Amino acid sequence: MSLSKPNQGKKRKHMSLSLSDKLRVIEKLEKGVSVSSICMQYGIAKQTVSDIRKKKDNIRKFILKFNVEKETSVLKRMRLPLDQSLDDAVYKWFCQYRSSGLAVRGIEIQAAADRLARELNINNFKASSGWLFRFRRRHNITNKKICGERFSADNEAVESFRKKLNDILKAENILPSQLYNYDETMLYWRALPDSILASKADKNTPGMKINKDRVSALLCANADGSHILKPVIVGRSKKPCAMKNTMEMLPVHYYNSKSAWFTSDITIDWFHKKAVPEIRRYQTEILKIPDDKVKALVLLDNCPTHPQVEQLISDDKKITCMFLPTNTTSLIQPMDQGVIYTAKRLYKKKLLNEVLEVEEPASREEGRKYSKTFQNHKHYNIRSMIYNFASAVKDIKPSTLINSWKKLLINEEVELDTAELETEDFHKIFHRGGENSATLEDIELWLEADEYDLGHHILTEEEIVESVTAAESSETDEYDKDEADDNGNPKPKLGEIKDHLNIVIKYVEDNNDENISAYYEHLRHLRELIIKKITVKGRQPKISSFFKPVSESSVNNEGVP
Repeated sequence: MSLSKPNQGKKRKHMSLSLSDKLRVIEKLEKGVSVSSICMQYGIAKQTVSDIRKKKDNIRKFILKFNVEKETSVLKRMRLPLDQSLDDAVYKWFCQYRSSGLAVRGIEIQAAADRLARELNINNFKASSGWLFRFRRRHNITNKKICGERFSADNEAVESFRKKLNDILKAENILPSQLYNYDETMLYWRALPDSILASKADKNTPGMKINKDRVSALLCANADGSHILKPVIVGRSKKPCAMKNTMEMLPVHYYNSKSAWFTSDITIDWFHKKAVPEIRRYQTEILKIPDDKVKALVLLDNCPTHPQVEQLISDDKKITCMFLPTNTTSLIQPMDQGVIYTAKRLYKKKLLNEVLEVEEPASREEGRKYSKTFQNHKHYNIRSMIYNFASAVKDIKPSTLINSWKKLLINEEVELDTAELETEDFHKIFHRGGENSATLEDIELWLEADEYDLGHHILTEEEIVESVTAAESSETDEYDKDEADDNGNPKPKLGEIKDHLNIVIKYVEDNNDENISAYYEHLRHLRELIIKKITVKGRQPKISSFFKPVSESSVNNEGVP
């Protein structure tokens, strides 16, 4: 008679969990659920739970990288592609076209894969039906029917995302001050309306490179309007001449790329080296949040140049990113609900204030006014632009930042505050500067020229290959002569600078305006530095003083003992 238990000798049925189930196991372990309870719930051995715990970081990275749906995916293994660079290139190509509102068929993905494989010098590759199936499954790409030639802004996706976001904010106890959004835009930083005199003269001036007068900019702010991060500017030159010796003191984070567009590498560097420290510093120093309690969620749109989400996570995993639904930027992305619009218009006002020559009412020298406006515009360089753009960002009202989030968070339409930023306001500025030829239509076209342009562009297949192989080099000369730097203008003499400072200081001394008087000490200090330079320069002997003229007698006596 056997005394063994009925189940003794029977093997446990092998349970193979999906990656979604493995993620749930990890979440339960982190919440303190016992291993025994997890084993009972999923019918797995303790060793399986231990293996999942050990591989939790790799599982999370894989799920984020390949967009594994937590609720619906049945994917069980973390199978990586045979050639990662080709997989990255094809997926970047796919995301780019889908985010542009284009339907992408399987046959088109296969054709793109074959072309990109040739560009990457991958031999004996064929984008077969089996490869396409594995590629789609790996990246969780489904064959959803797309109506029309382009996606329309998906209101259902917006509502679903809004609910999902609010659930996350409640579950993770994320405050409005810890919720951020960033977005890029393009800026024609020296452009003026074509009809004005200064613009016409500028185009006819030899050496003026109008095609270079574009940069990309990035803005990032939180949901309660209390924190806007230092802006980011991407130009073409690595070290523009105009910014010599000031690169580390700029009021923006400056990067460069071949075409002045944002790239994935720039975004990754900015997020980890600039954004994360700024967010952490703000929460610990301003909000007085303990360092171990710092956290943030950063929202971004799913544009082609953005890195994958797993690349935008702080080392301690407390500051993370989340994509907005595809094709919903115009509907809900906060920075596109008036923030970027306001920053650009404020910048253009500062550009005009610096370039247009406005004389006092008593002066009627129109010719001189036009000539000085032209010279001001000619001298306006990328350094001037950077300081004006940073100043414009600082001038954005907290109410504008707060209102920009209302559509996303509570589905409330908010009318944009455009006081002093209307076309008519700019028309008055132009007329005050003597540019009477600028019509309302001209100014409207100028204002809207870059109003809806992004800080990235659709990559060609060659550019995609460059991006995944890190072939593109952004290195340039140590200091580049670009934009308005190389204009051949003589530097003012130190004595002239001192004389002009004397006039300004006298004006400040006689002025009762506290805002103007606040600069008195700074101006005196600047004058003192100029005087020191003049003194040092005056003490320096000329090179001719080191060589005494030879007298005739010394020549005659040469060689005489």
